[in-house]
Parts: sequence; structure tokens; C-alpha cells
Amino acid sequence: MFPTVTFATSCWERDWRHILLSPDYLQVQQIRNHSFPFNEKILIINNVVDIDAVLSAAQKWIERGVLTKAIVAQDVLPFFKLKRSDFNDWQYYNATAPLNAIYECKTEYLLYQTGDVYLKRRVSWIERAIKFMEKKGGCKVANLTWNDNYKEAKFESFRKSWNFYVAKKGFSDQMFLVRRSDFRAPIYHEIHPDGVHYPRGDVFEKRVFSFMLNRGWERITFRRGSYTHENI
Repeated sequence: MFPTVTFATSCWERDWRHILLSPDYLQVQQIRNHSFPFNEKILIINNVVDIDAVLSAAQKWIERGVLTKAIVAQDVLPFFKLKRSDFNDWQYYNATAPLNAIYECKTEYLLYQTGDVYLKRRVSWIERAIKFMEKKGGCKVANLTWNDNYKEAKFESFRKSWNFYVAKKGFSDQMFLVRRSDFRAPIYHEIHPDGVHYPRGDVFEKRVFSFMLNRGWERITFRRGSYTHENI
């Protein structure tokens, strides 16, 4: 039987209307264009003013079967053995959404993408990525190419397969496909000096980057399809 996969995205005050009130954004551009039958599809509601309004909008997508559930983000730092003092305010809210998605995930794999990430067209890549990661145990993270930057993805890799570029380091919280058991653990404490390119300090993605690099975990990037990231 093929491994089970959860899709997760998040919204906050500045983007929840775009995500939840647009007719096609969540349903098509964020979910359907992955061309994969997700076992669960969850929304993390993070740092919004009117919780009831956001939950009401999310409930409509739940009733239509587009979402499985919507979750108001909680402080899950203790589970991961982190403290509030490990983050400034921006870093805390930045980490809250992906950590809640990882915490809430019940399936073998999790695909997380931020609310401002979408696919312009269908890309069939998740099954290929999981098969690759299952075969190559050191490959722990998969993602699509970012913003059609195939040359950049190639440059950051050290080898390629038919479908993927393989890199010895690199991680982005914009999109990541991971095995739940690898990431639902207290792995977010290490900071590697090679992570200085992350511009906002010891953020969630820098912590993952550091842990992966310290253990030789590799990243695969699908070389035949891209996501688009646009700040909302």
C-alpha cells in the first residue's frame, strides 16, 4: 500500500481572505494541481484578528470536501522542547504554522506549503518523490522547483536523476514534503554557521536546514514542475 499523505497550508490576517474567499485558489491552485489523493487536507489558522470569521469561511470548504479540517494554531513549542524565548515575535508566528501542521499530521507523510504558495498548472510529482525518498533513505525533504528557477535548483544540487535534483543542503518552509516521523520530534535546536543566508535570524527553516546539514540529510527538488511564491 502506498504511504498516506496529509496536505497542509496556513493562513494569517493578511492572506486568509485571498485563500478562503477566492473560488479556485485553495481548491485548485493549492490542492488539486498536485494531482494526488491526499488522505487529509488541513488548514492552520495562525495570528488572525477575527477567529470566528476565518473558521466560518474555512467551514464552507470543509462542507464541500476541499478541506478535512481547520485548526486554530496552538503553542506546540513544549512538544518540540522549544521555549518562547527561543524566538522573537515574528520568528514565533513564522514557526507556529509549520510546527502545528507537523504536530497535527497523522499520516506517514506531510506536504506543507505556505498560504502564498500555489501551482499554476498540474504537476504529478508527490508519488515520484516519495518513491525516491523511500529508496534513498538519506533524502529527507522533497519540493517542487521554486518560481521556475530551474537553473538555480540545478546549481544548488550535486547530482540529478531523471526527475530530481539532489542537494546536500537546503530547506525552505515555502514547501516541504517530509516523512512525519523524521520531523515530529525535538530536532529544531541546532544552528549551523552555514545558515547565515537566512535573513531573519534563527527562524524555523534555518533550524531545519541546520539539523539536516549536521546529519547529512539531503533534499530533492523536482526538475519537471514548479510552484509560485508571491507575497500576499
